[in-house]
Amino acid sequence: MLQAPEGRPSLSLSNDRKDNDATSFSISPWGGTYRVGNHAVVFPAHSVCEPSTSNYAAKQWDAPCAAATSAIEVNAVVRKDGARTWVDFSPALRFVPSANPKEWVWLFLRTPEAKHATGDLARFNILYAESIGGVTVNDAAGDVTLRTYVDTHKGSTFRRIKHFSGYLGTSGFVCDPNTECSGEPAP
Repeated sequence: MLQAPEGRPSLSLSNDRKDNDATSFSISPWGGTYRVGNHAVVFPAHSVCEPSTSNYAAKQWDAPCAAATSAIEVNAVVRKDGARTWVDFSPALRFVPSANPKEWVWLFLRTPEAKHATGDLARFNILYAESIGGVTVNDAAGDVTLRTYVDTHKGSTFRRIKHFSGYLGTSGFVCDPNTECSGEPAP
């Protein structure tokens, strides 16, 4: 937590929802915090690219875009599978690039196994996944602003995200940070 950037949001997540859940929410141009199962996504004002005029592709994550001026309806699905929590969002959206952490979109996952954890916290990584059960990628290997932070006091993990599709949160997962990951938990 000491390495997490200044200006990031701080949340406490409760366990008052089902592990496997589906929800819809409408992202306001003025931002907000939206619950997805026992997890949350935090949007600053004017942080979503206008979908009708922006491209969605890995080469576009840092390309300038016009911010959406109206609300955007999003569907989210959460699936818990042992030590893995998958969160999948649609439609595919990308977020307005910024160097300021106060203007980043943040994904928070409730990770009770992280509470009071010690040692190597890399096992609590949040990885990009194109879909639930799909191949995962440690996109932080190429962009340090996407690294995962672990709050061992609150039992949560969080990271910046540059786009919506899917993400995998883990507790006990290890992969080579320079390659794609299989999605299998560590033995």
